[in-house]
Amino acid sequence: MRQSSLFRIIFLALLMMHIVLIQAQTLQVELSPDKSKVDRSVNNGTATIFFDSNVEDLSIVCTDQNPDELIQKIGTKFWVMHINPKKDIELDSVCYRSFLLNSPLSAEYQLTTPDIGYNQVLYYTVILPNQFPTSLSVEYLFTKSGKHGIRISFGKRIGGYFSYKWGKYEPSGNNVDNITTDGDLSHAKLLGKIRTSITGGLRLGILKSTKYKFGLYMLAGGGYGEYGRQWVNPTRLENNIYFYSDYIKGFDGEIALQCVLKNWLTLSVGGDVILGNGRVSVDYQLGVGIDLNLDKLLIKR
Repeated sequence: MRQSSLFRIIFLALLMMHIVLIQAQTLQVELSPDKSKVDRSVNNGTATIFFDSNVEDLSIVCTDQNPDELIQKIGTKFWVMHINPKKDIELDSVCYRSFLLNSPLSAEYQLTTPDIGYNQVLYYTVILPNQFPTSLSVEYLFTKSGKHGIRISFGKRIGGYFSYKWGKYEPSGNNVDNITTDGDLSHAKLLGKIRTSITGGLRLGILKSTKYKFGLYMLAGGGYGEYGRQWVNPTRLENNIYFYSDYIKGFDGEIALQCVLKNWLTLSVGGDVILGNGRVSVDYQLGVGIDLNLDKLLIKR
């Protein structure tokens, strides 16, 4: 039953991964009156169109440019195009240009400029409203068996994570499987769980809303884990006072959903499964922490 529930979680996670890989956002293109960022020196009536964007792998193509007009990329975030409106105005009494903008994370966007006059400058900013920022998250984990844990995740839409979970007890005494029937275990008391887990993997952005300050990520990975129960038998004053049971050590697979609220608070829910010694152990986890937007904190624009 536990394995069936885990498989359902994995299936839903893979479905969401498929959705995020095929979804396309809409570019937001704004005409700005700001003229302070770049040099706009013009002469002989030449008009200039600028595009300013941090969208990754953005493509900008002019669909009706004259043969002597070229759109050029300057650095990593600027595009510029010089236009001589005289030819268009003399021919059609009006001058404008049409562009196709596209990126791997967006649908194709068609832009038509307003009428362009002599010496005019048009400055456009292009953004993805729901683009994932570069972030670093630190979470404290509450687990069913281990009680404690910490997870550090990082990246943009695609990133990674590392987590460590630990319990209060380590295997002490004899494994209950090795205790003969002569041992009196009737008065044994459970001290607590044996739990160690070191995992890492991918963090994948699923949903992002700038308007509602909300982000949803899926975390999936694996590593090494141990699980068991530590007992004490107060009636045994000689050997075998301590023993442990249900001990497993081996591969630890982990999957979780992480939600970032208000661009700083993280909440997560997930589970992991340990496979080893011919046994299976399923654990559940809840997490709470903070998310730091490194684009705002460290990167100079």
